[in-house]
Amino acid sequence: MDNQVFKEFEKYKTTNTNNEEGLYPEHEFLISCLRIGLKLDDLKLLSFVDIIKLCISYIGKPEEQKEEGTRMATQEEIQKMVAKM
Repeated sequence: MDNQVFKEFEKYKTTNTNNEEGLYPEHEFLISCLRIGLKLDDLKLLSFVDIIKLCISYIGKPEEQKEEGTRMATQEEIQKMVAKM
């Protein structure tokens, strides 16, 4: 394995998963852009600010983010599910 790849893999393995900042923020930004449907050619043409505005528009307001039908289970529901196992 290439030494640089090995060093990055070690950094990945030892990073705290609760870290607010990602391990590779530039790469995470690129992946986010690709996930919302932007192409590499789009990224070349748009400014950083325009890309951020698109990402924010795609994500939406916090109250719009809640998926219908998805909620946290109550303790009672968890106990019922465990009892059935």
